[in-house]
Amino acid sequence: MVMAVFVVPQGAPLLGMDVAGRLWNVFHWTAPFLSQVGDGLAGAIGGAVVGFLQAVVLRARAGTRWVGIAALAGLAVGVAHAIYPPLAVVAAPAAGAIAGLFQAPGNPRWPRAQALAAAWAALAAMLPFPPWAAAAFLVGAALISAWGIAYPPPPQVPFSR
Repeated sequence: MVMAVFVVPQGAPLLGMDVAGRLWNVFHWTAPFLSQVGDGLAGAIGGAVVGFLQAVVLRARAGTRWVGIAALAGLAVGVAHAIYPPLAVVAAPAAGAIAGLFQAPGNPRWPRAQALAAAWAALAAMLPFPPWAAAAFLVGAALISAWGIAYPPPPQVPFSR
């Protein structure tokens, strides 16, 4: 997950813009909004990558639906970035918390941890920090995310009549 936090904010925008450019080229579209579609695709692709890695790492708790949930959350952040780029810093924690609610509804720590991790990753990616400070934010985001999923399930009360 630490590697995902480092790679996704840098790689997803490039891949999203590349996919959007290829679509525009294949369909010979002259319509505007290439960069906005690229931002949306970047968010969806980045979210899907993070959701896939969560599903692989946490296979005992995560299902394949986590990929779709994370992709939708990433799409929301990408659309927010397309509307107004600084809005992504605000949209990322909200999208992370909402995705966390749907990913692990029985775990009260997971949505909070996802919101904090998304906020720290957005700060590291969007603000002009020195590289060592951005790396500290990203490592902190990964650690917070790991703390969130480590929630022990509530004890089962035996049923008696």
